[in-house]
Amino acid sequence: MIDFSSRRVLLLLFCLYFIVVRRRSLLQLLSQDLVPSFDSRILVVGAYEAGKTTLVSNLIGKAIPRERQSTDGIDVYFGKLLFDLKKQKLLKKTKGVHSFPKAIYQKILAYRNSVKNEDAIPGKTQPDVPNDDVLQELSVKIQEYEYAESTELNVDQEVIPIPVLDFAGQIVYHATHQTFITAHGIYIITFNGSKELDAPLSDREDERKTTILENIRQWVSSILLYSHPDNKDYPRLIFVATHKDLVCQQDVSNKRAQLLNTLSACFTDENIQSHIMLQHLFFVNALNENDPEMEELRECISTTITENPQWGQKVPKQFLILEMMFAALVEEGKKIITLEDAEKINTTTGVKPLSTAELGLFLGVQNICGKMTYIDYPQLRNYIVIDPTCLIDVLKSIVTSVPIIASLHQGRLTKSELTNIWSSEKFSHFLQHEEYFRQLLVHYDILSEVRRYDRESGKKISVDCYIVPCMITTQNTTTFVAKLLTSDKCVGFVFEFSATEVPDAIPCRLIASILSIWNVKNYENVDLLFSGFVAVVLDRKHDLVVKTERNTVAVYIVHKERKELIIRDLASCVRECLEQNLAKISEVYSLSFTSDNITKRYVPFDVKLKSGCLAPNCLLEAENVNSIGTSWVCVNHGYVTPKSELEIWYTDRTTLQCTGSCQGILDAVLSMLLNDSQLLRICNSLTKEEVRSLAFNLGVSNTKLDAIDSDSISMIKFYSLRICREKNKSCKDFVKAMEAAEINRHTMCQILRQEEVETGLPDKILNLPPSDEMLDKLCLRIGKEWMVLGLELGLEIERVEQIEYDNPKVLREVSRQMLYCWKNRDDDSTIRELLHALERSGRNPRLITEILENCESYPKLIPVD
Repeated sequence: MIDFSSRRVLLLLFCLYFIVVRRRSLLQLLSQDLVPSFDSRILVVGAYEAGKTTLVSNLIGKAIPRERQSTDGIDVYFGKLLFDLKKQKLLKKTKGVHSFPKAIYQKILAYRNSVKNEDAIPGKTQPDVPNDDVLQELSVKIQEYEYAESTELNVDQEVIPIPVLDFAGQIVYHATHQTFITAHGIYIITFNGSKELDAPLSDREDERKTTILENIRQWVSSILLYSHPDNKDYPRLIFVATHKDLVCQQDVSNKRAQLLNTLSACFTDENIQSHIMLQHLFFVNALNENDPEMEELRECISTTITENPQWGQKVPKQFLILEMMFAALVEEGKKIITLEDAEKINTTTGVKPLSTAELGLFLGVQNICGKMTYIDYPQLRNYIVIDPTCLIDVLKSIVTSVPIIASLHQGRLTKSELTNIWSSEKFSHFLQHEEYFRQLLVHYDILSEVRRYDRESGKKISVDCYIVPCMITTQNTTTFVAKLLTSDKCVGFVFEFSATEVPDAIPCRLIASILSIWNVKNYENVDLLFSGFVAVVLDRKHDLVVKTERNTVAVYIVHKERKELIIRDLASCVRECLEQNLAKISEVYSLSFTSDNITKRYVPFDVKLKSGCLAPNCLLEAENVNSIGTSWVCVNHGYVTPKSELEIWYTDRTTLQCTGSCQGILDAVLSMLLNDSQLLRICNSLTKEEVRSLAFNLGVSNTKLDAIDSDSISMIKFYSLRICREKNKSCKDFVKAMEAAEINRHTMCQILRQEEVETGLPDKILNLPPSDEMLDKLCLRIGKEWMVLGLELGLEIERVEQIEYDNPKVLREVSRQMLYCWKNRDDDSTIRELLHALERSGRNPRLITEILENCESYPKLIPVD
């Protein structure tokens, strides 16, 4: 007979054996090069008062609220809904505390349980497994979680937590929601099924009038806009009608059929139909825990989860280890770490560390999956937000502060007011990294910095005030559009989106980016900044207007007198600037865990030019302008628009061109070697294929051209020709190679021409240093020649290349950084030096005069009206 003390010993031995076996299973899991990854999430969206929170509560087994509760921003439930890998079904987790770290531990626990014990290795026999300290830390974390949850779950169950996000429905939150919308998820679009779909959502006069159906279309457009077209079937969109209890039971079937028919008629586009699931419309009473359609909804979600090709995809085991290490830090109270911290963790786990590129891929995947926030931009890339609820709280801190800060109703927020918001107990942890979170909000275009300059010196005044476009709900009731947006004063074009509606986040973000460049126009003592509408001052003669028109964002340039006087160079620069900003805003990442190219980008809009009648439907594809004669007549109104008016948006910048009497290049010049600036100007004049053909005709082999390593097309072109110069190829050799490559011989004339152009500017102006105000205005007008200008100003090619790397995709920003880099050098910089550099780079120096005339810091140049 075994005594009591022996039983304790046996129990202790059994526990030790249990721990050893579990540790071995974890070690076995982490001895594999690739491990499975089961990641998904459910996002519940829809209008306010649609019953989203009640539906979520029913779905996850939370107590169902009996009174209406308004969601602030987004509520996230990390471990309340589980997916059983063996039974392929969803389970409710009604007890315990849900948190992000515990959800990660539960996922690892499921992976570990999938390892067969008989296959477990007895010790550290593999060369690439975590070291003992890391393995012990991870084992302890998993065991603590396993013990705490053992009362509700079978410890041998293989269950994966599925995060559920409950989105607030008020329009003011929509601009923040786009931060969390990706192709990696299942969307439940919720609406009140007891009402007609053409019923209005709001009776408030200060809010945009919209119907239930329009709101549904908005959500579909928003979700699919952020989904790469290569993902033909994902994300999947499920429609759920709520408030079935308000419909008579005998009418439910007819009501469902009516709703389904209306939705089917609304979404006829094949690209949209591949994403939406309208084979069955779920019509539920979310207040009833036993509603049979709620169980049907769970089964539908379960099937949809497993059908996603990303489900169960293999990832490097280092991804899993880093996930666990970061989750442990979150559990300790950490919300943000430095990139240096992440790199250190990566190299101290005992396994082969991820390379820099692989670590970037890991962070990118985690960002897309919503587990952390990492933005690879200069002012943001040094930090990683490892707690996913942190970003939600940052956005909530702005939107929920409306009752406290009255100016937020008008979309204004001062820097001190933001500091006060974050000084409250709820948000105080943001103050430790206050500047980072400010820049994060600016990056997401939630905040737009208001730029101001000292009237005397032209120096930039530090940012003290922000504009928050997503908080503005008032509509434009001024007479500005009727009086000034007319056919005789303005020209226009539109960004037409592939979606049926422009998502609210798009105009909000575009307006924010516009306000970071130009100042709001004041008209009859009213700032022209409204919901989906803004007018800004380009200069003393030109205004810019941007407004939402159904599935387009319309852009107009208005001249003070008449449209024929609009500066063509300015119009082209504005179009290019806005197109780049909108492409950046609309940028979609389609990430694969095994992809070598971690990003795929596409632009979900087309540029179409407006007829002179300015009617919303009178549009011409931009690429079709060359095919028309001297004018275009719109079918609807018979309005005749000159071709020159349409071409204004794509006018080449003012450069010095060859005339018919050009005799070519002087013999003395032909013997010269081209400098870096001249090589760059050739590159900017030619396509990538033309540059390659030119280099080939100069004796560079295809093998050597293929070996050029750069992510930048402009740098590939440049280094292709630099090889030629290093082979001592002269200007004469280049001219001959151009003829062999069938490239216009006058291209070289334009590169080498150095003509002095009188500007009429006095010496006392030319000898002044350029002000911040001047450089900020000039950077918009430089365009793709910014590299050439940088080299002409004396910057090294390596410094220019670094500026391009640090500021990807936005010409205005790289131009600005280049100009400030030149200005901030040790030697004194002057307007004269800038003017001569513009001459050498092939630009008309008259541009300097135009810029100065619109700077308040050079009052003697301001023309008197």
